[in-house]
Amino acid sequence: MFNVKLENFEGPLDLLLYFIKRDKIDIYDIPISQITSEYIDVINTAKKLDVSVAGEFLFMASLLLRLKTRMLLPRQKDEEGLDIDDPRINLVGQLLQYKNFRNIAHQLKGIHEENKDLFYRPNDKISFKKTINPSDFLNEVSLFDISKIFQSAIDNAPQDNSFTIVRETISLQEQKQFIISNFKDKKTISLSSLIKKLDSKLEIIVTFLALLNMIKESELICKQKNTFEDIDITLNIVKA
Repeated sequence: MFNVKLENFEGPLDLLLYFIKRDKIDIYDIPISQITSEYIDVINTAKKLDVSVAGEFLFMASLLLRLKTRMLLPRQKDEEGLDIDDPRINLVGQLLQYKNFRNIAHQLKGIHEENKDLFYRPNDKISFKKTINPSDFLNEVSLFDISKIFQSAIDNAPQDNSFTIVRETISLQEQKQFIISNFKDKKTISLSSLIKKLDSKLEIIVTFLALLNMIKESELICKQKNTFEDIDITLNIVKA
């Protein structure tokens, strides 16, 4: 079966472009009657030579005959006398697109021919150990933003007016575990929801230090969508 080439033409559009180039025709003003006659002559010649003509060539022949018929019918024109419903518009668009792709294909083929016998020595990849920067885990968030939220929590913490002095033992490790425990089935929590679970100023302060420590150790990622909004915290370690 002759699927691609017909007398050295790469499909029906290539044959049409040959006619246009040969006769120096304006692609935007194709003489459908003339091109249709020549196109059908080529198809008939191929049949006489016992060449199996691909269906795409026959389809284009029927399309050209249809356009030729429509060109004979009266059409609407605008104030400048130009056709409003020119039946050739779709065909012109296909030809321009095909011409563009064909030019690109020729350029790529030229590049291939120029470089097919060239072999480049591969570069040895040198890997550098990247030093972790805690700021990489503060996405659009500054330490000032975090400290401001904690300061507000301290200012709003309940006041204890009793004079009983009780030594509270709250460790940094405990508060780190407290932070991790809030991620149970969640990937992200808000800083405000975390602070609401703290009862005393000391818990707030130690939790703040634990949060900073976890950011430093790349265990947490903080992100703030917009200025002055709440801060989202994402756990960056695998939970046990």
